[in-house]
Amino acid sequence: MKKDSFLFEFLKSGPFRLLLILAILILLGIIISNHHKEMVKMKENVLYVAPQPNK
Repeated sequence: MKKDSFLFEFLKSGPFRLLLILAILILLGIIISNHHKEMVKMKENVLYVAPQPNK
């Protein structure tokens, strides 16, 4: 029973919540930066139009 109560107290502690919020913010930053790279790639693909050969 003591093991369970220690785990619950640890999850409710302030430093653990701060660490959790920090980890979520870092993950969101990574996801947003990866999404931005995909958008730049898409813009490059859309702006490039291959010339058609003359017949």
